[in-house]
Amino acid sequence: MQSGEVASVSYLSPSYYDMPHISKDLEIIPVMCGVIISDEVFHHDQVVSQDEERRKRRMISNRESARRSRMRKQNHISELYSQVVHLQSANCQLLNELNRVITEYDQMVDENSQLKNEEAELQKKLEKCDAERSK
Repeated sequence: MQSGEVASVSYLSPSYYDMPHISKDLEIIPVMCGVIISDEVFHHDQVVSQDEERRKRRMISNRESARRSRMRKQNHISELYSQVVHLQSANCQLLNELNRVITEYDQMVDENSQLKNEEAELQKKLEKCDAERSK
């Protein structure tokens, strides 16, 4: 039976179904189920293949996204490493400059101390000369 014949069976008189050799369930449902099952199987296969295709595309997309993420991470790490090298170099230069300034400061402090001692000696000589003059 074909799907077109199902409709014609439903129009038969109720006495047709009362016949012992014909079952309403056996007459209509197998035909409908056959059509429905074949449509459902086809639809199910389409859905499964569409779902499978989506899953594959998603998997490929996720792999590509993960690859790009790893590349971004590697680039970021490279940039950070470059910054570390640059900052270490700048830090070294600043430390050298600081040491130079500290050394100059220490020399200035020593020179200042010597000049104060020299001033004190000269002041004593001046006072001694003034004392001898005033005599």
